[in-house]
Amino acid sequence: MKKKLALLLYRYFPYGGLQKDFMGVVKELLIRGHELRVYVRTWEGPIPNNLEVIQLGEKGFSNYSKNKNYSKSVKNFYEEFSPDIVFGFNKIPGLDLYFAADTCFVNQSQYKHPLQKYTRRFRQSIHYEREVFSRSSATKILLLNDNQRNDFLKNYSTQSERMTIIPPGIDDNWNNNKSINIKEILGIPAEDKIMLFVGSDFYRKGLDRAIMGLSYLLKRNKLATLIVIGDDRKERYNKILETDSLVNKVHFLGPRDDVASFMKSSDLLIHPAREEAAGNIIIEAIVSGLPSIVTEAVGFSTEVLKYESGEVLRGSFNQEKFNSKLDEVLSDARLSSIKNSISELSDCEYFFSRFSYIADYIETQF
Repeated sequence: MKKKLALLLYRYFPYGGLQKDFMGVVKELLIRGHELRVYVRTWEGPIPNNLEVIQLGEKGFSNYSKNKNYSKSVKNFYEEFSPDIVFGFNKIPGLDLYFAADTCFVNQSQYKHPLQKYTRRFRQSIHYEREVFSRSSATKILLLNDNQRNDFLKNYSTQSERMTIIPPGIDDNWNNNKSINIKEILGIPAEDKIMLFVGSDFYRKGLDRAIMGLSYLLKRNKLATLIVIGDDRKERYNKILETDSLVNKVHFLGPRDDVASFMKSSDLLIHPAREEAAGNIIIEAIVSGLPSIVTEAVGFSTEVLKYESGEVLRGSFNQEKFNSKLDEVLSDARLSSIKNSISELSDCEYFFSRFSYIADYIETQF
């Protein structure tokens, strides 16, 4: 039976991880003939055929006020649509179904500055999370891994039957992308190892840690270059780049559509994130045959261990340990060993099944 779904998302732009998952779900539901209407504050990029998008606008100056105004007004908009399912991709009160792309805010709040707990944004985040995960809520929840589920269970005692862990999701066209000659395109010395960093929140994804790791390698006369793909303010890193003479060794390329080609042409994915609910980029690296080095804070670090696709830094982050491990994993022998262990995984159906799984769930659970 075809469904009418109201899809709620604060912002859509083509290059965010959450936004890619959102678009994957949208395309699968449209293929199956469901009627969709999307409600966003803002939308950047092309809109798929047969998809109706309602832009409510950015009302307010702070994220707190923008989120508050959106949450208060969006219900009036989607009630006119009379949807069978209200499906949210951000924590918003009143959802039937929630796609949990982020970590448990209560769990992470213990690492924030004590004064932040008195801000309106902090209280709003706690309130919205409670509206979705508390035992009094009826919202069904799609989770990315066991770590998320355990955190929400610990903090909210959410009923297990409301939570479902979904498989990874990579675009079906991922393997159609071909490798490219990065060194020739960017003028990188032929002897350099190519380290790839991908993410649109540089600090949270640990770009500073990656740059310091590169600096360590170069001081030890190791030949390496760091390529950064993502949308954030690179100016914040000018000082460290200039101080350590790294300007010509770090290439900021901005957001791109050809990440798969860069993955198939690099030597190592470097992802020392401070916080990451899942990190789909890890799965994309596995499928691309690219070794990776990640922190335990990345949800899909479990997949790195499971498939022996690289190195996981356990426990609290230590830059010296990271530097040493980075040096170790970049050896020709170690890279070759990792690539051999994941060489047969490029067509593993499990890695491509997220969006069909979610569509099946919607069709059977509502």
